[in-house]
Order: sequence, then structure tokens, then C-alpha cells
Amino acid sequence: MKHWKPTPVLRRRFDFDKKGVPLAAWIVGLVLVASFVEVWQATRVSELTLSIDRTSAQLSQVQSRLSDLDARLAAHHTRPALAGIAGRLGMKPAEPTQIVMIPAAYLAGTDLPENAGSQLAMLGRRVAEVLVPSARARSRH
Repeated sequence: MKHWKPTPVLRRRFDFDKKGVPLAAWIVGLVLVASFVEVWQATRVSELTLSIDRTSAQLSQVQSRLSDLDARLAAHHTRPALAGIAGRLGMKPAEPTQIVMIPAAYLAGTDLPENAGSQLAMLGRRVAEVLVPSARARSRH
């Protein structure tokens, strides 16, 4: 029996080692990619510019609101405004007989002797000075 074989077709053989993408195709591809990147960057810059403009407009609105609130707060903290509020609350200025001047000798300071008071008081004073340095009373000089 004879085995059937297809008729050979003459084909052109390509030498793939020497053939490749032509230089012109590389240049065209590079130009297309560069133009795409340029358009993308320009679009991104315009988006960021619009975002910055919106943010600066919001900042100016918030700053104007802050200055308005500061002005209102300053108006409520004036002496006449506080006097009106104090009058409604039933408060009045202190009379000269109500003011007490405490001599500096009575204020707590560092000039206390170490053995002043009981042992527990001395221990408490030392712990307070170590843990909270600002707990010491200061004179009014």
C-alpha cells in the first residue's frame, strides 16, 4: 500500500534572525507613546489645577468665616458686653472690703523647712514636687 503524501508547496523561507521590526515602525511607535504620555500629563496637570482652584476658594471662604467668628467673639468679650451679662446673672463688682491681700510669706514656696509638718505631709510634698513641678505655689512678685 501506498501512503498518501500531500503535494509539496513551494514556500518562501524567511530568515528570522535577520528580519525584525523595521526602524521606522519603532520610531512611529515611540512618537505615538510620547504623544499619549504628553496628552495624559497635560490632562492630569489641568485636573490638579482645577482641584487647587477649588481648594483655594474653599480656603478663602473658611478664612472669611473664621474672621467673622473672631469678630463676633471679640464683640462678646468686651467689658460692656460682659458687664451686661454679669448684671443679668446678678453679679456685681467686688467691694473694696471684700479684697484680701495675702502676704508673700504665707504663700507656699521652696523656703519651707524640710521638717515642717508631719512625715506624711513631707512625703506628700516631695511626691507632688516630683510628679507635678508646677504644683508649687508661686509668689505674686
